[in-house]
Amino acid sequence: MSSTRSQIWKQIRNLKSYFVKKVTVSDVNQQENGLVFHLTLKNFWTPIKNISVTVSEGEMKKPIPYQILNKQHLTIHLPEASLNEIENRLKIQLFINGQPMWITVSDDFSMNAASGILLGGKYMMTRVDRSILLYRKFGELKFHADSLPVTGHASGYSRLVLKIGKPLFSDSPDQSVQVYAFQNHKLRILDCLLVSDDCIEITDFTALSLGTWRLFLQCRGMLHPLETDGIRKTEFNSFNHAVALMNQYGYACLSMSAHLFKTDSLLFKLSNDSIQVKVSSDPKKVHPLLQVEDTMTQQTSDYPTHQWNNGFAANIPIKDLAANFSIKRFFIVSGGKTPIKQQFSLERKALSGDFAFEYVIDCQQTRFHFYVRKDGSLGLTAKRPDIRKRITAISDFKLSGYVGNFLGFTNCKAYLLFQERESLQWIRVPVDGNFEVDLKQLDLTSLKSRDKTIIDLFVEIINSDGQTVRKEKIRYSKSDYHKDNYYDSHFLHDSEGNLHYYLVTTTPFNNTKIETFAVPANIELNDEGAIKDRNIWLIGERTDTAQDNGIVLYHWLRENTDIEAYYVIEKDSKDYKNISDDPNVLEFGSQEHYDISLKAGVLLGTHDLENILPFKTARGFFHYEDTYKVFLQHGVLGRKNVEYHKKFYDVPFDLFIVSSDEEKEEIVMEEMGYASGEIAVTGLARFDRLVQNEPPKDILLMPTWRDWINTDQQFLESEYFSRYVNFINNPDLNNLLREHNIRLNFYPHYRAQDFFERNINLEHSQVNFIPFGSRKVQDLLIEHALLITDYSTVSFDFIKMKKPVIYYHFDDERFFRKGILRPIEDTFIGRIAQSEQEMVDLIKDRIDHHFENYDVDISGVIKYHNQRNCERIYHAVLKGLEQKPAAAIQHY
Repeated sequence: MSSTRSQIWKQIRNLKSYFVKKVTVSDVNQQENGLVFHLTLKNFWTPIKNISVTVSEGEMKKPIPYQILNKQHLTIHLPEASLNEIENRLKIQLFINGQPMWITVSDDFSMNAASGILLGGKYMMTRVDRSILLYRKFGELKFHADSLPVTGHASGYSRLVLKIGKPLFSDSPDQSVQVYAFQNHKLRILDCLLVSDDCIEITDFTALSLGTWRLFLQCRGMLHPLETDGIRKTEFNSFNHAVALMNQYGYACLSMSAHLFKTDSLLFKLSNDSIQVKVSSDPKKVHPLLQVEDTMTQQTSDYPTHQWNNGFAANIPIKDLAANFSIKRFFIVSGGKTPIKQQFSLERKALSGDFAFEYVIDCQQTRFHFYVRKDGSLGLTAKRPDIRKRITAISDFKLSGYVGNFLGFTNCKAYLLFQERESLQWIRVPVDGNFEVDLKQLDLTSLKSRDKTIIDLFVEIINSDGQTVRKEKIRYSKSDYHKDNYYDSHFLHDSEGNLHYYLVTTTPFNNTKIETFAVPANIELNDEGAIKDRNIWLIGERTDTAQDNGIVLYHWLRENTDIEAYYVIEKDSKDYKNISDDPNVLEFGSQEHYDISLKAGVLLGTHDLENILPFKTARGFFHYEDTYKVFLQHGVLGRKNVEYHKKFYDVPFDLFIVSSDEEKEEIVMEEMGYASGEIAVTGLARFDRLVQNEPPKDILLMPTWRDWINTDQQFLESEYFSRYVNFINNPDLNNLLREHNIRLNFYPHYRAQDFFERNINLEHSQVNFIPFGSRKVQDLLIEHALLITDYSTVSFDFIKMKKPVIYYHFDDERFFRKGILRPIEDTFIGRIAQSEQEMVDLIKDRIDHHFENYDVDISGVIKYHNQRNCERIYHAVLKGLEQKPAAAIQHY
C-alpha cells in the first residue's frame, strides 16, 4: 500500500514539474562589445506575448537588448557601456508577460571558473541566483588592461620559471615580486624569486588547491594579466599536485590536478587488531608510505610499507581507523628528494578480501567499509550501531516511547537521562524496549541550579564498567516545533513554598527537553489581573551579558527619553558589576524583576525573549501575548540559518530590527515570513558606539562556536580545536608578529573559552588570551586594526569602521549544513582563507599594507553610517505601538 502511495506522489511531482516554468543560464561569453548570456526556456506552454530585460545597480535601472533565437532559447546582451558603469554589483532581470522570472543555472553551465571578467581595470564575477548578478571583486587591487606574454620553463621539482616578454624590473631589481592566482572568488598570492629583470621563479605551490588558477604578475602596484602563446604546455610536479602552465580562454593559467596512483588490486586482510592493506604495484619501486587522512580533522597519519609478492603492504591498527568514527581517505606518499602525494585511482572491482568487516570498538559492533569514492580514490567509513529511540506520546506529564536495537552493543544497558543544562546534574531511568516514564515521580527540582533552566533528555548507553558508551538526544515523533509552545505541563510547590513550573517542549531538531521556571515564595502575584504599561520597557540580551544592542539602547533611552526603561541581567555574571549601581538594572529572577515583567508593555531583546523574562514566553503566562515584542538582533542576518522565522512562534515578534533594505526584503520577508510593516530598517543599536578615535595596531582573533560539539572529549578531538591551536602556534605567524611588534589577541566564543584556556600554552607566543567578560566586545573591536573570525557577525561591526576582516573557513560546508541565508561572497566581506598558510599570507599582506581596508561595498548590508541607530529604533517602536491597540484588562 505504501509503495503504491509513494508511486502516486512521485507521478504527481513529475506532473507538477512538467508545468513549472524554468529559465536557466547555459553559457556566458565575453565579446568585444560586452557580455552575452545564453538562456534556455522550458515549460512555457502559453504564448509569450511580451519580454523585457533590465539591468540595475542601486537606484539606476534601464532596459538592455535581447534576442529570441527560437521558442526555447534567447540571448541577453549586456553592453560594454553597462559593464564600465559597474561600481559594485549589477542585477539583470528577465520579465516574461510582465512577470519576473526565477533564473537558475543549467546542469551544463560551463563558464570558466578561474578567469572572472576583467574589464576597464575591474575584476568581476558572475553569479546566478534568481536573477543574473555581476559583482565587482578585489576592488582594492589595481588591474592593468594590457596582458604580458610569458613563456614557462619547468626547471625541476616544484619549480617554475616564467620569462616575461619584456624587462620589467631593470630599474628596481630589489623589489618584491609576487604572482596573484585567482579562482572564482578565491585569491592566492605566490611569492617569487627575481632571477633577472625579465625572469621570475616560483617554488611554493602549497597555497593552490585543485582546479584552474588564472595568473597575474604584481608589478609597481599593478596586476598585469599574463598570457601564453597557447602552443606549449609546461608540466612539472609539486608535492600535492601535478602542475601545468597552460593557455585557457586566452589566459595564462596553472592547472592543479591530483597525482594518481593506479592499481588494479587492493587486497584487505583482517588480522587480530589491525587490517593489512596489500597494494599491487611494481615490486622494484621504493617502498612508499600509506597515509590516512581524517576528513573531519584533516589530520594525517603515515604507516610504513613492506614488500610482498606483487607490490607492497601496510598494517593499520583498527582503532586508528575508528578515530572520530569519521570518513577516512588514503594516499600513497613517495619518499626521496622529490616526494609526491598520490591519490588512488581505482575501479570498484579492484577491492578484494576483507574490505568490509566488523570490529568491537568501545563495546559497539562497528562496521568498517573500504570503498571507491566518486573521484576514484580510496575511502573508508566506520559506522556504529544505530539506536532506535523515540518519544511517541506525551500525556498527563508522562513520556511514552521506545529504545531498542541493542544487538550491536556488548554488555551494555540503556537509560533515559534527564540532565540539567547548567550544572549537568542528572537522573537516570533504566529503559528497555517500550517504556513509560511518569515525570511526576522524578525529583526534577533537585536537578535545578537556578530558578529558570532547561533539562535535556538523552538516551545513554552504559557498559558493565559504568562508563558511558553513547549519549544521544531523543526526538519526539509528534513534534510541532514552536519556541513559545509546550506539549504538557505540571507545577508543584517545594518545601519552602516556591512554585515550580515544568513544561515539555522540543528543540528545532525535534529533540525533547523540559523547560522549568520557579516563582519564589516571596513573589506576590496579583490575582485581579493587570494591564501592560506601554511606557515600561524591559530590555536584555543573553541573561549573562550587557555588551550588545540591548545595553546600548537601554543607556540611550535613559539619557534621551522619558521611557521607564529597565535592563535585566543575572547577578553572578561578569557584566553585572559594571552596571549594578544603576537602580533600573534588575537582577534576573528577583522580586523587582517579577514586578517589572508583569507590568512591562514593551519587551526588547537581542535573542529570544526567554532571556529577559523569569517565566515561560508563551500565551497564557502572565499576559505575555499582550506585550509589544521587539527583536533587536545580535548581528546582521545573512549567514547561518537561525530559527527566528515567524512560523516558529505562536506569538511572534511585533517588530524586527534590521540594518538594510536587502536584509529586510530578501531575508526577513522572503525567508522568515514577516510582513513589511513588522520590520524596521534602523541599523543595530551598538553601531552608535563604534567610533574610532585612536589608530589601532593589534590583531583580534574572534572565532564563533560549533553547535555539533557537546562534550569536552568532542572538543579536544575536533578539527575546530586543532585548527586554532595550530594557527596560534604557527612559527611563521609568531615570527611575523614579533618582527612587527604586533600582538594577536585571542577572544574565543564564550562556550569555547574554558576549553581553550585550559588546553593551550601561550608562554612563548605573540598571542594573548582574553578571558570572557574581562573586556567589552565593542571596545575590542575599536582597539584592533585587523579582525580574524570565521562566521561571526561581529565582522559587520568591524567593516562598518572601515577596517579589514579575514575569515578562516576550514569547515564551511558543515557549518552551513542547514543552509546559508546569503551567498558567501555577499556576506563575508573581506578575504577568505581555507588553510593555515593562507591565513598567514593574508595577515602578512595586510601588515605590509599598514592594515589598509579592502575596497568593499557594504551598502547591501548596512544602510546608515551615522550614530543615530538607537533614535531610529525608538521611533520605530513608537510607531508600532500606535498601530497595535493595547489589550483590554484580562484576569490571570
